[in-house]
Amino acid sequence: MPSAITRTHRNRRSTRKNVAANRPQPTTPIGISNVVAAGSVLTIVFDQPVALKGVPKYSTNIAGAHAISANMAAPSVMSLTFDAAVAGANQLNVPYEDPAIRNSSGGFVTPTAVKF
Repeated sequence: MPSAITRTHRNRRSTRKNVAANRPQPTTPIGISNVVAAGSVLTIVFDQPVALKGVPKYSTNIAGAHAISANMAAPSVMSLTFDAAVAGANQLNVPYEDPAIRNSSGGFVTPTAVKF
């Protein structure tokens, strides 16, 4: 309650700081443990359980091969089907912050070129 001696200040910034806005929630990045190619399917093993929503935009070193479907074989194993044979592929390209695969803390798969 303001007293008669002090007056209220108009248009004064609050002294409270919004700590939550300045410190985002830390997330754990997802790593790829193993990749196996067979026919037109890549089996990707992650280092932790992940959630799949949609089809990731992953690519290989095979020209013209595009991912068409994905399903989870286990909580940390994903089968990614391509529209062409990828059995001869030896590299998986993971884009930056692909929203199709996330973990429980909201982390993304680490963007790398995985040799297998």
